Amino acid sequence: MFKLDRRSLFMATVAAAAEGSSTMTSPAMAQDKAKGMEMPKERKLGPGKTSPYVRNMRGKILYFGDDDKERGREWFSFSFREDGQITLRAYCEIDDARVERDVTYTMKKDFTPLDCFVRLHVGGKFLGTGWIRVTDTEAECEVFNTTFGRIQQKVALTVPPRTMGSHPLACDALVLPAFDHAKPERVQTREGALSTSPLLDGASGPLIGMSSGTIEYVGPEKITTVAGTFDAHHYRFPSIQGTALHPSGNARSEDIWVTHPDYTFVRAEVRGYLRNKTGFGRYELVEFES
Repeated sequence: MFKLDRRSLFMATVAAAAEGSSTMTSPAMAQDKAKGMEMPKERKLGPGKTSPYVRNMRGKILYFGDDDKERGREWFSFSFREDGQITLRAYCEIDDARVERDVTYTMKKDFTPLDCFVRLHVGGKFLGTGWIRVTDTEAECEVFNTTFGRIQQKVALTVPPRTMGSHPLACDALVLPAFDHAKPERVQTREGALSTSPLLDGASGPLIGMSSGTIEYVGPEKITTVAGTFDAHHYRFPSIQGTALHPSGNARSEDIWVTHPDYTFVRAEVRGYLRNKTGFGRYELVEFES
């Protein structure tokens, strides 16, 4: 039986470093190799390498106001897993509203929701954190909020949920798989939508809410940003009749450009939403790696 002591371990490490390898071979493994025994294959995943099991991508989005000055930013990443599940991770900063948000949101392969974690800071102080789990018939939430304390929430669902809005811009794009391109209608009703906050900046809760609306498909467009040129698809969330207008008189609407089939965010323009003179805001992908 081979005995491994500290000196042998140290010498093996030095030898591996001298050979320019980051993989250490133990004295026992060296003996097996000398006997002609088959060694286990190395799996190197250093800088520049990618996982053989998970497809990953990441990017950065900048937020601009109607004065074209930067007012926020968002870092996001996606993991597409072997079992079909998709996980979005996002960290968002909104400077004028003083909102900081952490989101981890996991979906099925068709982008329908499974679970979501949200953590919020508003005005430089912790506001709340919550975990949401979703089935075809129920959504449940475990929340702690500095205003109302700790609560459990359960919501019965009449239809399986199609989307969950957790408020990163990358998540706005994930509403769009609900649009059925097999149908001839260019404007379709959006139902079965969950939300973590009714506020436009998502700065409450988090708590489960329900929403509905419409999605319009405008068509394919080539979009160029700092991150590159993308073959994108242009969608629109039209204004909803009866919704309060911005003080400028502008109705709320959002145009958004994404790629297919991953629904990666590229650009968005909102009207009537922001707390500025016109309510206009622009969002652009400025970094992207896949």
